[in-house]
Amino acid sequence: MEAVWRADDEVSVRQVTGTVNNSSDKQRAYTTFMTILSRLHKKGIVERRRESKSDLYRPCISRHDYLETRARTEVDALVGEYGDIALAQFARQVSGGGPDEVERLKKLSGEGS
Repeated sequence: MEAVWRADDEVSVRQVTGTVNNSSDKQRAYTTFMTILSRLHKKGIVERRRESKSDLYRPCISRHDYLETRARTEVDALVGEYGDIALAQFARQVSGGGPDEVERLKKLSGEGS
């Protein structure tokens, strides 16, 4: 997704493959990226447009919104599975950061505005 978010315009599978493989030691196949982008399209994360024989992709969701949704999903899963134990761990994590961290978290959650 980073390669799609960073692009100024729509990107092809080949462009994403090149971008990622050029910045990585591990080379991945074109078909790997084709599968990933197709799955992201089915989930509504990217938009796909066919041009000639190529599929072009652009993000449907901002990086910030995507990360917020993923974080919410992960936290919900942790609390769902571990209940009060997970909540206690979150509380310990926050209280260990000191008053500045608590204030920052209040602002991020909308309580401090």
